[in-house]
Amino acid sequence: MQLSQCKILIISNMGPKPSAPFQGKFVHNQVWALAKLNPAYHYMRWHSDSLLNKLLKYPVFLFSFIWRFVISRQRYDIAHIHFFYPTIWLALVYKFCRNRNLKIVVTCHGSDIYKYQPPSKLYRWCAKQVDQWIFASSALEQHFSLPKANSKVLAAGIHESFRQAEQVTWQDKTIDLLYVGSLDENKGMDRLLAMLPYLTDKHVVIAGSGPWLSRLQTAATEFSNVLVVGPKNSSALKQLYQQSRYLINLSRNEAFGLVMTEAMCCYTPVIASFTDGAQEQVQNGVNGVLLSATDSEQQWLANATAIIQRLWQLPPEQYQRLQQQARTSAEPYLLKNIAEQLETVYQRVVL
Repeated sequence: MQLSQCKILIISNMGPKPSAPFQGKFVHNQVWALAKLNPAYHYMRWHSDSLLNKLLKYPVFLFSFIWRFVISRQRYDIAHIHFFYPTIWLALVYKFCRNRNLKIVVTCHGSDIYKYQPPSKLYRWCAKQVDQWIFASSALEQHFSLPKANSKVLAAGIHESFRQAEQVTWQDKTIDLLYVGSLDENKGMDRLLAMLPYLTDKHVVIAGSGPWLSRLQTAATEFSNVLVVGPKNSSALKQLYQQSRYLINLSRNEAFGLVMTEAMCCYTPVIASFTDGAQEQVQNGVNGVLLSATDSEQQWLANATAIIQRLWQLPPEQYQRLQQQARTSAEPYLLKNIAEQLETVYQRVVL
């Protein structure tokens, strides 16, 4: 079967909510990049932080899927799942109710593997139904311990608007350190708070939302050099990246980390803690700096702040080389390139 004849359904358990208005945006962008294939798209529309939502969001997600796609005349040939478990169950419901020949493609993003170790019997059984695995990073693929006949490492991709980013010189930048992302413990917000007393000579901007927002806002009242700006769309982030000397990423677990890719595409080197995602993208001393793990958080903090201070001693030409290498390493992850690779994957599974 030719890909042009296939009907594709993309399913994601991610979606925006009041505390994270851009959650799952990278999947939306990928669907947009695949527009010529006219894929159908089902994502978690009812999403909030309320207890009721936490209890019922997956049943609502499933029943709305059944209403939209199982009780429908349209027949789909490929289901592409973003976030393997438990999202895979929607594709399996469709497969066993509507099309036994459905091909299932799964993109794993991180915690759909990290949080399910060791895998349960149901997890293992679901994995056997997958025709094509996609992993956000090679390190994430290595964490997946189950057999996989077909697999590929492929990031979700960054918006095409970043292709037109401009290189701004060190002297013309107005932000020293930029953080972008969820404001929670896994993303290292406790680490960032601990760093602030040592960064009083740096202009620090924090863009994002999450459970640590109020603590960071309180810190911003104590440190005049810190600005918390909340979540931003791609256009606003592009401006922030271009104006920042470095992006800082302090995650404890990160499967890939698209904000690092976005920053580097805007000629902004990355300072990152050692995670799967940082290891995949950041070449120490080439396009950024990796902060190695230590035995204690206190020692890690001392090492990290010392490294950051040394980065401000780099000669201008060395910083420019970091900028150029950052841009070069990020360009393959632009959405147009990712979409072309996905089309190849889809064509292969239906042959």
